[in-house]
Amino acid sequence: MALTIAAVVVALDQATKAWVLQNLPGAPPLTVIPGFFDLTLSRNTGGVFGLGAGAPSFGRRAFFVGSTAIALGMIVVFLRRWGHESRLLTVALSLVAGGAVGNLIDRLRFGSVVDFIDWYWRSHHWYTFNIADSAISSGAVLLIVHSLLPESSAAGGNRQSPPPPGQEA
Repeated sequence: MALTIAAVVVALDQATKAWVLQNLPGAPPLTVIPGFFDLTLSRNTGGVFGLGAGAPSFGRRAFFVGSTAIALGMIVVFLRRWGHESRLLTVALSLVAGGAVGNLIDRLRFGSVVDFIDWYWRSHHWYTFNIADSAISSGAVLLIVHSLLPESSAAGGNRQSPPPPGQEA
């Protein structure tokens, strides 16, 4: 299940980026919902919210590729160790992994990440993002939800919680 989810995220991410690269370079933003949502090509050489975009190219690229590789390695370890205990955890980590791979592909191919989803309200724009970023953010939210659930709920019902004191079997 984890590999399938991650693969779907990567496929959707790369397909949408290919469409954007073919149809939007040099073009004005494509309005989807007037006053709220446009598609516009943007390149992010930095990390989340453009952090590190001004750093020297080689060091920046090495940092982001290396940190992504480490994160993916940790996700594999977590999935092997605890993924069978919780569907929610598996989905969350798979979304993060798929998003990380989608953006890693961009960094390796272009030296930057292709962003194109532009949400705004009047003159207030959110940072432009992509499908991979959405998957990473959704996975992070699901990880928080997972951490807040009681152990038996977080496990997706796979584990039994112990009986209350005085009611042992």
